[in-house]
Amino acid sequence: MRLDTPRIRSRLDLLYLVTREFSARLEIDQVLQRVLSATVASVGAHNASLFLLDAQGRVENLFSIQDNFSVQQRSRPVLEAILDRGLVAWVIKHQEDVLIKDTEADERWYKDDEASILSRSGSAISVPIRLPEQLIGVLTVTATQPNYFDEDDLAMLRIIADQAAFAIANARLFKIEQHRHRLADTLVSVARTINSTLDLKEALDLVLEQLALVVDYDSSAIMLLEGEVLSVRAARGFEDMRDALKVTVPLGQDGPNYRAVVQKRPVLISDVDAEPSWKKSSSSKKVRSWIGAPLIAHDEVIGMLTVDSYTVNNYTEENVSEVAAFADQAATAVANAQAVTLLRNLEDSYTILFEDSADMIVITDYQGQILSVNRKACQMLRRAKEALIGSNILLIDRQLRDCLLENTRRLRAWREVLLELDILDAYRQPLSLEINARHVQYAGKECVQWVGRDISTRKESERMRQDLIAMLVHDLRGPVGNLINMIELLPMLVTSLEENPRLRNFLTLAQRSGQEVRDLIDSMLDVGRLEAGEIYLQRSMVNLEETLQAVKDQVAPRAQSKEMELIFKPLPENLPEVWIDRSMIRRVLINLVDNAIKYTPIQGQVSLTTTLKGETLRFAVKDNGAGISKADQAHIFNKFSRVDHSLNAPTGVGLGLAFCKLAAEAHGGSISVHSEGVAGLGSTFYLTIPLISPPAEPEE
Repeated sequence: MRLDTPRIRSRLDLLYLVTREFSARLEIDQVLQRVLSATVASVGAHNASLFLLDAQGRVENLFSIQDNFSVQQRSRPVLEAILDRGLVAWVIKHQEDVLIKDTEADERWYKDDEASILSRSGSAISVPIRLPEQLIGVLTVTATQPNYFDEDDLAMLRIIADQAAFAIANARLFKIEQHRHRLADTLVSVARTINSTLDLKEALDLVLEQLALVVDYDSSAIMLLEGEVLSVRAARGFEDMRDALKVTVPLGQDGPNYRAVVQKRPVLISDVDAEPSWKKSSSSKKVRSWIGAPLIAHDEVIGMLTVDSYTVNNYTEENVSEVAAFADQAATAVANAQAVTLLRNLEDSYTILFEDSADMIVITDYQGQILSVNRKACQMLRRAKEALIGSNILLIDRQLRDCLLENTRRLRAWREVLLELDILDAYRQPLSLEINARHVQYAGKECVQWVGRDISTRKESERMRQDLIAMLVHDLRGPVGNLINMIELLPMLVTSLEENPRLRNFLTLAQRSGQEVRDLIDSMLDVGRLEAGEIYLQRSMVNLEETLQAVKDQVAPRAQSKEMELIFKPLPENLPEVWIDRSMIRRVLINLVDNAIKYTPIQGQVSLTTTLKGETLRFAVKDNGAGISKADQAHIFNKFSRVDHSLNAPTGVGLGLAFCKLAAEAHGGSISVHSEGVAGLGSTFYLTIPLISPPAEPEE
């Protein structure tokens, strides 16, 4: 088969473009629209469409492009017919590729003279977009004339569908992970506030406010159970808030509130109009979807958290779990308020709660003298109460005394202090603690309450998780290296490479992508080794100009895709070869330049300047992007830390700058950033490396 025919060249061009688009890290909807447009243009199709399906097999989104590159809108009746008895329905049912050479002669094609897009189609290809265990979409292209497509076109569309499946799955996983992080961060914020305030109304209002960031609702309320009646104590989103806060709901025997209280689990109603036991009131007349989650403290229901939507079928089981998590926080707030009331009224009740707490509690004055400890503290520290009371907190660990000295002003201002530390108990056995310190009044004195939780199991699990990840990454290195080596051998095996620039570009893209994967794996491995001090630099005499050219070759395609000006300024004159770990410094510079490209808008500018001052080599990577705030600058070199300028911020795991910092320090150098945090002024990252000479070879 010749590789230089117009049809084959067009397919190669399309596959190269599609691969580049799916690697561009743009928003997935935008990428899919561009891929469909390119497909229509490349194969001369009349129309290209892509149906995206959710986990339940329902249509989540539809993309459709005509041959004039306009977005095709389809009426609901036509869509329903296609999904009920058309080609897309057949592919969804059978999950097989389809090549229809003549739509008039194939019953799988739905014909509708009123729908021009369907009546003008003479031939079609349709392929499923699937993951190993789930169908996530259907990709279809049509042509006006019969017998237009062949088996090679079908194979090409199969390749595009496979790449689309990977990109869509990654985008969905990233969206889910973002949502989980937002939920976890919100719950942590709520928990901290609840544990630091005695105002029940403030805590309940905060629960509803933060819940709105995670679950979309029109109105929400927290009700407390008083006998057989639920009384609203906090509300949000109602037209008449005064009236909403006066609402009381009898528990009854057949309503959804009663079911949630009796069963002690959340209740979801997709359409309240279809619920016989639902009773509408002035404040709930617009409600269509509803979630009710019980507030449970000490295995007893003490109230309800309800979420309302004016839209039918607006909530999923995942939303139910999210509402239940916030209900737990509300229950904690109520339980805390009730506990405080008991503490203020009954000293004996305070003693019982103090002694029976599942957490270690130690109370000291501001000089560090231990005034009281609970039973759990004695058990965890394996010391008698008499040995602890009257001694200094130094007895537990010196870090606690240092923490008290450093945070006295903060604690006296009723602000909490959180810390994690590893201590030794009385038998010199290690114990990992998460400690919350706060200002309290005890026996008429201003004191500090230290609440400690044993997190030894959690830390051991985290260590095992990190070891597993390191092992998996290490095992990936071999197969990836073999794959890259084979790709690099292909140019020597393909004799027509020089005659076919498109094929050469395809191999270049594969080589560059493989190198990116290998660099990422090496950096992930190096982070753990550098942190543990278990890595030795592979120093050698390096020609810096060749290294910078390798960096430029790696990042230039990404800069070109954003129409950016990429400037590598000339090296200082008479710069000698430098004794460094070439691979590590190359990856550091690629990370810095690549980050600058990511966070700089289209048609921006990124530059790399190298200077030599005395015996110190300095690289400066400058961009004119959004900049980095002072708050973000304090943590961007930490592991898993990222700067998120928008909802469409570039993706990543947050290890790049952490690796850069460790690699610079391993060379005896440093890395820093300067930015005013102003859009357009950008940021400048500085990498400094002291120039040292290689050790002299021993004389024979």
